[in-house]
Amino acid sequence: MFYMSIYKGAALVAAIATTFTTTSVMAYEAGDFIARAGWAHLEPNDDADDFSNLPGTSVKVDSADTLGITFSYLVTDNIGIGLLGVWPFTVDIKGDKGALANDDKVADTKALPPTLTLQYHFDAGPDFHPYIGAGINYTYFWDESTKSNSTLGGSRVDLENSWGLAGELGLDYTLANDYLVSAQVWYVDISTTARSKGVLGDPSLAGKADIDIDPWVFMLGVGKKF
Repeated sequence: MFYMSIYKGAALVAAIATTFTTTSVMAYEAGDFIARAGWAHLEPNDDADDFSNLPGTSVKVDSADTLGITFSYLVTDNIGIGLLGVWPFTVDIKGDKGALANDDKVADTKALPPTLTLQYHFDAGPDFHPYIGAGINYTYFWDESTKSNSTLGGSRVDLENSWGLAGELGLDYTLANDYLVSAQVWYVDISTTARSKGVLGDPSLAGKADIDIDPWVFMLGVGKKF
């Protein structure tokens, strides 16, 4: 399913590109502002400790899709500042081992992970604009809830917000009139602690687990240079 989504997204970007005729284009330079929007896929590279109240029990994080929005501002011809933003999305937390193994969905939460990077844009000619970047991510979790018929059902689960490092690779292809198509990938360090207020509504069984989500984020989109 994930690879089919990648194929469809790439086909859409290619179709949009063919609707433009490349004319006179220029390399990026100091003062340029680039805005992009498109489909973003988050693929967790997750790892979770056992819940302290349920030894041998852990969870896993499901993938998600959402609208991605990114910006770059060129401070010099090669150095830029980048910002990744996405439309708030839902993260599904599923049972993995132990008492939660049979729980297809244990809980879910809303997430917002803005990421700020320092970018280096390579001199690759007027059409192609590859770049790399590194920076910092802040992920805000809210509206956590548990599935009523899961092992944690009837109990509250809270996720701590996260600070972490991030790296990115990107490529813009310039079309006519400063429009462009883009492909970007990030690796983001997102680590949180999930705190359960109990099991099956019993507060005496409160516990916690550290969860490393650490997603790869893939984005295909269109944009414009200003």
